[in-house]
Amino acid sequence: MHIYNITFGVDPAVEKEFLDWLRSEFISVSTEDGEYFSRPELMRVHADAADGSSFALHLRADDLDDINKWYADHGAGLFDTIQRTWPGRVVFFPTTLTLI
Repeated sequence: MHIYNITFGVDPAVEKEFLDWLRSEFISVSTEDGEYFSRPELMRVHADAADGSSFALHLRADDLDDINKWYADHGAGLFDTIQRTWPGRVVFFPTTLTLI
């Protein structure tokens, strides 16, 4: 089992809009048919961030190839949408984890 973790730093001025989009588009596209990911978990990161909020999204994949396929099929486009829609207001970094 693998977890694809994406940590987002979000400007408070766009937080609601971004979270609404993340839930309705990003998570939906990534999990809708069960081909790539399952069990999405969206969490608030509790840290001292004077300039915004942080969130972590965990998506579970059975195989590393599922993550690579998702990125090629949908991920690159979704990340591009974030950069075009909220330039400088939403930053992110993904991390691939393997449960041991």
